[in-house]
Amino acid sequence: MSTGDTPVEEARRELRRCLDRIAALGPGRLVRPGPGASEGGAAAPGTSAVAGPVGAEAVGSGAAARPVDVVRPVLQHLADAGADLEGEPRRAVPELGAHALGDQLAVLAGDVLAAADARGGDAAVVDLRDRLVALRRAL
Repeated sequence: MSTGDTPVEEARRELRRCLDRIAALGPGRLVRPGPGASEGGAAAPGTSAVAGPVGAEAVGSGAAARPVDVVRPVLQHLADAGADLEGEPRRAVPELGAHALGDQLAVLAGDVLAAADARGGDAAVVDLRDRLVALRRAL
């Protein structure tokens, strides 16, 4: 992070980086388990969950998981954060194909940024940035 950037600028930069990473992986790689995964896509025995500034619950099981399974919990968290900021009920994020993950991430992160801007949700922007950093590192 460069000095002088606002949390919103930092969150937007991290969003671009995550979207670039998802696009670089492509739909085929997004659904394949990572190294060290067992046959069913779960982490192999002895592997640990990704821990970061936002914890394992934010980014799934890390490198051993399928990347799509790492992204989806973050999508749901962003949907919940946006709904909370807007005073709306929480709703489940639909599980679309891997080709739609980037679009879902872009829309949900944009919703959080817009709602935070309209309602002064600085903590939500910082949380968004931190989760995007953790997601990018987990991918």
